[in-house]
Amino acid sequence: MDNVDPWVWILIAVVALLLVAALVWALTKGNKAKEEKRLEKEREQRVEAARLRDEAREASVSANQTAAGAAAARADADQARLDAERLERQAEELHQEAAETKQHVEHRMAKADEIDPDVTDGQRNDRTDAQRDDLTDGRHDDVAAARQDPVSQDRPVFTGKHGGDPDSDVRDPALTDAPPEDPDTRRV
Repeated sequence: MDNVDPWVWILIAVVALLLVAALVWALTKGNKAKEEKRLEKEREQRVEAARLRDEAREASVSANQTAAGAAAARADADQARLDAERLERQAEELHQEAAETKQHVEHRMAKADEIDPDVTDGQRNDRTDAQRDDLTDGRHDDVAAARQDPVSQDRPVFTGKHGGDPDSDVRDPALTDAPPEDPDTRRV
């Protein structure tokens, strides 16, 4: 190897250095590319995580709104149930009041028949039977019973709430044992 010129050795050394530099450069570039890919992947993962968090927040808001709607619907249902119970109690009270009023009317009609010299025993029995039929049929139609009585055709028919004139809503104290009703305490 002694007969190789020094310029050949220099050329071999330069080529070797270039090969080593190229190898180092290729490895460095590969590492940088890998690092850039890793960083790009992390950026994509961060963006995806942020998107998922936003969707989760929106879903949470929607779930809270749905829960609030359900609570409002439940409150409305509870209120409707309470209103229905109150109306049922009111209807029962009014039904009971109507039954008591009709019973009072029947008592007053029977008392009127007892003291009326124009009403015979047969007519009293007919009225009593008609009123009993009305009660057993679930009808409390005193007007119909009065119309069936031939003698009552000459007398005014009881149609008002408090008796007497159907256009009057004032109770005549002479026709009742009960004290006059205070208009401020009357039920609607």
